[in-house]
Amino acid sequence: MKIIMTLAIVLVAGVVRADELSLLSAQGFGFAEASKFPGPRAQFMAKRAAKVDAQRNLLETINGVRVTSGTTVKDMTLESDIIGSRVKGLLQGAFETHSTVTQEDGNWVAEVTMAVCMSSAEGQCSDKPTLASVMQPALKGAAAPLRFSPEAAATEAQTQTSNAETANTQSTGLIIDASGLAFSPMLDVRIQTQEGKELYGPGHVSQGTNWLHWARDTEGAKAMKAVIGESPILIGVASLGEQSQLVVSDVDAIRIFSTNLNSGDFLSQGRVVFIVAGN
Repeated sequence: MKIIMTLAIVLVAGVVRADELSLLSAQGFGFAEASKFPGPRAQFMAKRAAKVDAQRNLLETINGVRVTSGTTVKDMTLESDIIGSRVKGLLQGAFETHSTVTQEDGNWVAEVTMAVCMSSAEGQCSDKPTLASVMQPALKGAAAPLRFSPEAAATEAQTQTSNAETANTQSTGLIIDASGLAFSPMLDVRIQTQEGKELYGPGHVSQGTNWLHWARDTEGAKAMKAVIGESPILIGVASLGEQSQLVVSDVDAIRIFSTNLNSGDFLSQGRVVFIVAGN
C-alpha cells in the first residue's frame, strides 16, 4: 500500500504523435519519490508508472482510429467481444519507442512512449502484429456481383483500344496515389470503379495477409520494395466514393485488373501501397 501511495501517475490524455503513417504512439508520465525507495528502485517504479499511463493513452488512440468514414475501432469493439479482446491483445504487445528517467526535486520522473502498428510497413512494423490484421476478420469483401469481373474487364477492353498494350503488361505490385484528395489512413480501404465495382479491399486477400501499406509520397512508396517489388504500376485516384472508397477511372480499372491477371495476382498477395498526404 505504501508503494501505491508514493507513486503517482500523471495523466496526459491525448499526447499522441504519429512518427510514421503505420505507427500509433502515445506518451505516458510517472514519478516516484527517491527518498522512499533505495538505489535504482525508484527509477524503475517511475518508469513502470509511465508505461501504465502510456498504455492507457494508447488505448484511447487506438479506439479513435477510423475503420470506415463513419466508424471507429471503439465502435467495432463495442459490437464485438472478439474484436475487443483482439485489440486488448494488441495493446499488451505494445512496444517502447522512447523513454527518459530524470531526477527533479527529489523525485524520479519518467516519460515513456509506447506504440503499436496500425498496418504493416518496413522498419519497426515489418514483423509485428498490426491493428489492420486484428480488424480484418470483421471487414467483409464485396459480394461477387459487386466485384470487378473478368467479363467486365474483357468487355471494356474491347471498347478501349488504347489499352491493347496494357493487356500484356506485367508488374510486381500496385501504388495507389490518393495524395491529392482529403483522404487519411483508415482500416477499411477499398478501390472501386466509377460504377461501384470493387477491385481491392480487405476481402481480396487471405486472412493474416499484410494487405494495407501507407506512404507519404511516390518516392516513399517505391522504396517499399519488400511490398511492391521492383516494377509496380502507379495509378491515381479519380475521386472518393460515398463511403470514402478510392475510385479509379474505368481505363485505370482495366489496367489494374489486366496487369494483375498477367502478373501472378499481386492483389491477392497484398502488394499494394496507398499514398496519402498525411493522417
